[in-house]
Amino acid sequence: MTRTAYITVSKGRACAVAMGALLTAMQLTAQDSRTALSLDSCQVWAAEHHPTAKRYAIAAENGDASASHAAKGRLPQLMLAGQASIQSATTHVSLTLSGFEPPEVAKDQYRIYAEAVQPFTGLLTVRDNVRLAHANAAAERSRIDVEMHALKVRVNALFFGILMLDEQARVAELMTEDLRVGIARADTAAAHGVMLRSAADALRAELMVAEQRLTEVRATRENYVSSLGLLVGRELEGDVALSRPTAWRTEPSAEIRRPELRLFEAQKLSIDAHRRLLHDVNLPHISLFVQGGYGRPALNMLDNNFKPYAVGGLRLSWNIAGLYTLRKQKRQLELNARAIDVQHEAFLLETKLTLNKHASEMEKLRRLMASDAEVIRLRERVKESTRNQLQFGTATANDYILHVNAENRARLGLAQHELQLLWEAYNYQMTLGE
Repeated sequence: MTRTAYITVSKGRACAVAMGALLTAMQLTAQDSRTALSLDSCQVWAAEHHPTAKRYAIAAENGDASASHAAKGRLPQLMLAGQASIQSATTHVSLTLSGFEPPEVAKDQYRIYAEAVQPFTGLLTVRDNVRLAHANAAAERSRIDVEMHALKVRVNALFFGILMLDEQARVAELMTEDLRVGIARADTAAAHGVMLRSAADALRAELMVAEQRLTEVRATRENYVSSLGLLVGRELEGDVALSRPTAWRTEPSAEIRRPELRLFEAQKLSIDAHRRLLHDVNLPHISLFVQGGYGRPALNMLDNNFKPYAVGGLRLSWNIAGLYTLRKQKRQLELNARAIDVQHEAFLLETKLTLNKHASEMEKLRRLMASDAEVIRLRERVKESTRNQLQFGTATANDYILHVNAENRARLGLAQHELQLLWEAYNYQMTLGE
């Protein structure tokens, strides 16, 4: 067979490979259009499915219950009590008048009564307890927001990780096709005595290694898909197609709006409410009371008959025991507030450092992508030249493997840089709190 024949055969095989690859790509595109899974859908499903989301309703119910319970303090406080007692001595009047003898008060006494107390200054304590309940509920909601934000970050990591594995698989498949074409040409050259059979065997060994790598990538992808399915609460097939996000949906913002900031603010409001409560609870308490009952004796201590009675008025009470620890309690609240301020400052610092890291990484990726296309073009030219030389025995199989690997590394580098840039853009916005 002449040199022209070698080239004709090789071109025919290359065309067949190209057509097969085109048909496969068309099939995959059609499949992707039917079953492509978007990042937005995953985020929505994860937010609906994850058990953490159920805590919103629990936190709201607990907050309403606590506030409602505290607000009951505005209502009159009712009490029903009874008493039976025996005294060692009673009131005795040692006065004797003509025809009148003072009655002797019985030593056994009985009383049952009901009392209603309406607090006045205690209403300040009730107000503070209601505010504290609302502040604690807001802090709990902010804690849940922090956990849900972390969930979004996990979903993003899995989603972009799968996309990165898809790029690795795509490039690996291109590499296997290049190796198959090289094996065909090496077999043709070996059949005509211009190349050793071992050269084709070396290419076959490299093909097996490439197929092993492809198998590892696909297995890792299935693991990632399974993890993503657990987070979103969906049964996802191992080969489910993902739609690549084109760009971030909104304009980049320089304002940090992380849920952690709302948590710090809610914690400070809770401390403020606790501070006001601590002040008001140690004030003298003034209340209006009304008491009505039935007993022996009633209000007349010298009357041994069972009779109803009623009494009412203003009552002043002051529990000064709380003043003993008031200063230490205030000091503890101040320390807690300072600790929150320090956490706030540390969080902002770490967030800004992370933003700078993402911004620097995006700039680096843009510079790398600017040269990736030229690198691929040069690597592809060298590979094609080596493949032609391989056919006529002027290049070794190792030479061809070297250049195939170099071109595929360049293609993989471009694909990875594109995805990494998109991922870094999402990470930047997620760090801001989008």
